[in-house]
Amino acid sequence: MQAFYILLTVATVALGSAAAATLPTSGPTSEQEAEFGTTSSSVLQLDTASQTPFGGIATCSLSSAELNVCIRGLFDSIVPQLKYQGLSEYSMGSIDPYFYKRGIFRYSNDGIQGGLLIKNMEIYGISGLKVNTVSSNFTESGFVIKLGVELPQLKAGGYFKADVKFGGLRLVPKGPFNITIDDVKATILTDGHIEQLPSGQQRLSLHRLNANVNVGNARVLANGIFSDRNLNAMILNLVNENLPEITRVGIPATREQWAPILVAHINEFFAPVPIEKLLVQ
Repeated sequence: MQAFYILLTVATVALGSAAAATLPTSGPTSEQEAEFGTTSSSVLQLDTASQTPFGGIATCSLSSAELNVCIRGLFDSIVPQLKYQGLSEYSMGSIDPYFYKRGIFRYSNDGIQGGLLIKNMEIYGISGLKVNTVSSNFTESGFVIKLGVELPQLKAGGYFKADVKFGGLRLVPKGPFNITIDDVKATILTDGHIEQLPSGQQRLSLHRLNANVNVGNARVLANGIFSDRNLNAMILNLVNENLPEITRVGIPATREQWAPILVAHINEFFAPVPIEKLLVQ
């Protein structure tokens, strides 16, 4: 049972990368900026191109008093269009469904040790992301952004294999799994910088990311936890009843595992995107 708790935590974190909650309307505090090492008050210098809409999506001025409102509008305009097709004029690929090929996670805490392999996971519902609040601070050295976001529903399916030891027992469950999570809310804090490329284009690059995720209702289907079908069903019922609490405790406990993976995936998505078409001075 403990082995599958770990599986659920990691899978939910993968979904939680697109999740959300309420944020203050003020900018990041000095303590938050100190955490991410960006305390300068000067504004980051970006391309000073015209702020007329490109491809029907208005750009945001970093010097505007309404910058946070504008960034929220960018999410509202762009994210729904990233289902199936993406936005070729911005070099943005589709994120819904999102394919996660393979990841290995290791866990050691409270007498539990083990590893978990997740592969061929497809995630549906990210294009339903709603950004409720944006709080940002752009400086010459980089930026800090907090987002309050929510998703009505996320679904994921793939395959897992775990090898977990606790006490004198060892479990090696494996098999397919499906997860449906409703009413996902999260507060996301991230920092990074905007890189000037030799081509003259600019690229957004994240450094770190943290998320406080809350889950409403959740349902899990999986085979291979135990060979006995009745015992397997009993464990699933127990997990489904407690999944919100499992994610509340498990996501912060496994941050060192999932945060670098999310940052890498986000940076891969933004690598070809000319950010000067979205943010200007």
